[in-house]
Amino acid sequence: MANPGDYDFYCEEALTGKTSIKKVYESEKILAFYHTKPKYNTHIIIIPKEHIHNLLDAGPNVLGEVLEVAQKILKKIDVDSGGGRLITNLGKFQETPHLHFHIISDGNYQDIKLSSKNNPSPTQLTHKTLSQVL
Repeated sequence: MANPGDYDFYCEEALTGKTSIKKVYESEKILAFYHTKPKYNTHIIIIPKEHIHNLLDAGPNVLGEVLEVAQKILKKIDVDSGGGRLITNLGKFQETPHLHFHIISDGNYQDIKLSSKNNPSPTQLTHKTLSQVL
């Protein structure tokens, strides 16, 4: 590995199962999981399963799905703690060359799970369904 920024942890480890992760949500195209080395009480990562280098390379469909998942997670966090943050980085601030978003909160949420046996897509998770899944 030449530079830390050249190694794609998400493609090489998280998506292959090489590193164990605690999933929050998984669909055919999106994966959300608890950060393996969290820096906050709640630290969740959302990634597209397709390799996309960064936000500038992402198409509207992928961004839409990622943001739908982020919104549902943040709604759960916001209800209980009063807020959270959604962050992505570019350039020298991006440590891994794979589009990813961090959801962080000072609250301690270690059991958020948006998926079910059927792994519904975010658009299928109506308000009623979401409350049943959570």
